Amino acid sequence: MGSRKTHDGAEKVYAAAQKWVDCALRADDSLFTPGKAIWSSHWLGELREWLGKPVEEWRGYHEMFQRQLAGSPPEVCQLMGEALYFHFLIMHRTDMRGDTKYNRLKRVLGWSERQIEIPADLVDGLTPGIAASKAASAKLKWALPVHVGFLVKFVEQWKGLDSGERQRLLEDPWAFKAFATQGNEYLERLNASMIDFEQREALLHFVFPDYFDSIVTFRHKELIAGAEAFARFVTQPTPDVDRKIYQIRRGLEAELEHDFDFYDIRSQWDPKLGGLSEEDTSSETDGPEVPYPDLQALAEELFLPAKFLREIKTLLYEKRQVIFQGPPGTGKTYVAQELAECLAGLKEWVTLVQLHPSYAYEDFVQGYRPTLKDGQPGFELRNGPLLRAAKRAQDEPDADHFLVIDEINRGNLAKVFGELYFLLEYRDREMRLQYSDEPFSLPKNLYVIGTMNTADRSIALVDLALRRRFYFVEFHPDDKPIKGVLRRWIQAKAPGMDWVAGVVEQANKQLKGDRHAAIGPSYFMKAGLDDEAVDRIWKHSVLPYVEERLFVEREGLDEFALDKLRGAGTPDPQAGDGAEAQSGAENQGGGAP
Repeated sequence: MGSRKTHDGAEKVYAAAQKWVDCALRADDSLFTPGKAIWSSHWLGELREWLGKPVEEWRGYHEMFQRQLAGSPPEVCQLMGEALYFHFLIMHRTDMRGDTKYNRLKRVLGWSERQIEIPADLVDGLTPGIAASKAASAKLKWALPVHVGFLVKFVEQWKGLDSGERQRLLEDPWAFKAFATQGNEYLERLNASMIDFEQREALLHFVFPDYFDSIVTFRHKELIAGAEAFARFVTQPTPDVDRKIYQIRRGLEAELEHDFDFYDIRSQWDPKLGGLSEEDTSSETDGPEVPYPDLQALAEELFLPAKFLREIKTLLYEKRQVIFQGPPGTGKTYVAQELAECLAGLKEWVTLVQLHPSYAYEDFVQGYRPTLKDGQPGFELRNGPLLRAAKRAQDEPDADHFLVIDEINRGNLAKVFGELYFLLEYRDREMRLQYSDEPFSLPKNLYVIGTMNTADRSIALVDLALRRRFYFVEFHPDDKPIKGVLRRWIQAKAPGMDWVAGVVEQANKQLKGDRHAAIGPSYFMKAGLDDEAVDRIWKHSVLPYVEERLFVEREGLDEFALDKLRGAGTPDPQAGDGAEAQSGAENQGGGAP
């Protein structure tokens, strides 16, 4: 736990950042060509001078930089490339893809007459990113020169310290921050002239990742530090925003007993809950805008606790495939689609497929299909949804893609998946598919969410080999977090209809003999719910399901008559715990799971 990020690939980013600290702050070394003095006072001063050259007309900052550095020594171009590398390092892949960062660095290094290669481990560190950064916005073309200029000038001032003082600052996070913000008159003027502080905040996090949070938008830090919901954690009053956040994080971790991201609990500190503002989500890439995942907002829409969604997110990033299992009507498919779209950022990066008994490998992966070519019948090899999703993931390696497989246990899985059993577990291995001689591997950025109806008698077809390759998440009306969802939804969407939740709970008590026959909340989470609608749903949907599931005679259904259950069922306002109830009750938007 702590402010250091732990998502897939984050360790590569921190390793690269530590290498920069060792090269630029502890020595005068080079990131790209170790042993060559690049981050020295001399070359920092040279780069500052070259970047100070006025350019009258330019389109985009890369053209401006190229014109400013035209004719400069190779060391200056290399230092510029290494400074840009550190600047790009913080940017989350939803702001700028790893290949985009790499290509722009190579372009800058190409201005030099010397051939400079970026070491492989540093290339790997470019992709994951740490924080969403508005510095990548096309609307802020001026921001990159400001941020790189700050970095160059900061390190140049740093070089003016004696070795003992530098070592002292690298051992004391708060003294280091004091130097970065007000170390001398020059840095004070520099900070005062900056419109935003993203590069400074990134610098603080990378040098002391366990003390300074990865949030690079200073306004967001101010909102967190000043949030009334967190005031109880600031036991040592201080005007310093970062010291407040340091106390808040440790207090929240102790209370929640797990790691968290401030953006996952944004509703507690941001008065404009409902997504990042335009300046925070815009992107400099040529691709579509991808919002930062807001699990707190999604949790409120689904009437589920954010902790539950965070756990699923962790399971996905750890194993890359999960299955939601439970009785019908518990929201498995709806939650799978909504969560996938939230984590992917774009609907186009989510593929949905539903299995059924006649579904085969040729439908799911790849197979021959009848076709007409020049008027003659024949067969054509076509990719199924799995390969199409994999191809999109390969084409967008810096984006998270999702394959949602609905009713996964309705198909003959050994027949449908074939050699994918192996590839699901070994993402770094290749294998030839049945209808292709080309080696194939499942991309690491393709995540699979399956849904399984445990009331389906084909459940026995799910073998242990498949179970070992997936994490399983339970969706059951009698267990949290599904327990209490209907009450929370009714309180927000259909006030006065609380008796419906009591009826469903009473019916499920009478179904205790068959856990998988429980009635889920989704039957009733519909707009315009009233007594007439409930009667209609119960008569034409719930009772036929109970009759089929329990093999009861018609007279046996009398125990499940709506009027009888309504008299026996009693509303229970404490069905969910307080935090869960509040998570949904305050929400006025969203849909049924």
